[in-house]
Amino acid sequence: MTPLHRDILAFYYHAWRRGLGNFALLGQRDCVGQIASMHQSGTHWLKFMLANALAHHYGTPPPAYNHANDIIGGPRDAVVYPSLPRLISSHSMPHPCFTAAWAQRLWRLPSHVLLLRDLRDSLASNYAKWRARYAVDFSTYLRGDPAGRRYNSDLWWTLRFMNTWGDAWRAAPARFVVLRYEDLRADPRAALERVNAHFALGLGAADLEHGIAASDKRSMAARDDPARPPGAVRVDDGDSPTLSADDRAYIAAACRRCLRHDFGYDFGHR
Repeated sequence: MTPLHRDILAFYYHAWRRGLGNFALLGQRDCVGQIASMHQSGTHWLKFMLANALAHHYGTPPPAYNHANDIIGGPRDAVVYPSLPRLISSHSMPHPCFTAAWAQRLWRLPSHVLLLRDLRDSLASNYAKWRARYAVDFSTYLRGDPAGRRYNSDLWWTLRFMNTWGDAWRAAPARFVVLRYEDLRADPRAALERVNAHFALGLGAADLEHGIAASDKRSMAARDDPARPPGAVRVDDGDSPTLSADDRAYIAAACRRCLRHDFGYDFGHR
C-alpha cells in the first residue's frame, strides 16, 4: 500500500468520525446568515469590508480590529451592537445529516455564503503564515495529517470542507452563495453586492463603496488585535512556497479519489 493510499483510508475514517459528532450548526441558527470559509481565503477582508459597510449604514462605530468580530463574530462571540443584523463567521462544517435539503429546512439552518479558494494557494498561504509553528518542510506539510492533529488546515481538512459544504449546497442551492476568493479579488464590489442581496441586508451603494474604501491592506494591517498573534493580514513579501511537480501530482491524485465538489477549480484531477 502506497503512502497516498494509507492517507486516503485515514481521511475517510477521520472524516466519518469527525462528521458524526459535529452538531455545531445547531448552536449557530440565531442569525441572519453565516459565512463559512476555508482558511486563508480572504475571510478577514470580506468580513472587514462588510462590517464597515454595516457600520456606515447603521451609524455604529467601525470594527475595532481587522477580524471584525465585534460586528461579524464567531458563534461564541458576544453581540456588541444589537441593532445590527447578526452575521456569524466560522470555519465549521455541517454534520452529514444537515446537508440534505429537508434537514436544512427542518432545523431552520441559516442562509450561507461559502468562501472558497484554490486549495493549492490556500495551503501555500497557510504554510507561509504558520511555518515556524509547523516546523516541517513544505512538501511534508502539503501531504498533511488525515487525523487532523498537526495543522490547523491542510489538504485533508480542505477536502473535508469542500465535500461537506458542497453536499449541502447541491442539495439546497438557493440557500447558498458560493464566493471564490479569486472573484472577490477581481471585483470586490460585485462580491459584496451578492452577499448583501443573499442576506437581505439592505445596504446601499454608498455603504458598499465605503466598506471597500475603508478596507485596503494597509488599513487592515494597522488594526491587528494585540490579544491575537500578529499577521492576520498577510502581506505578499515573496515568501510563499512553490509546489513541486510531485506536490501537484499528489494533490491531483488525492482530489481525484476524495473530492466530490471542486466548485469549478481544476486541480489536475479531471
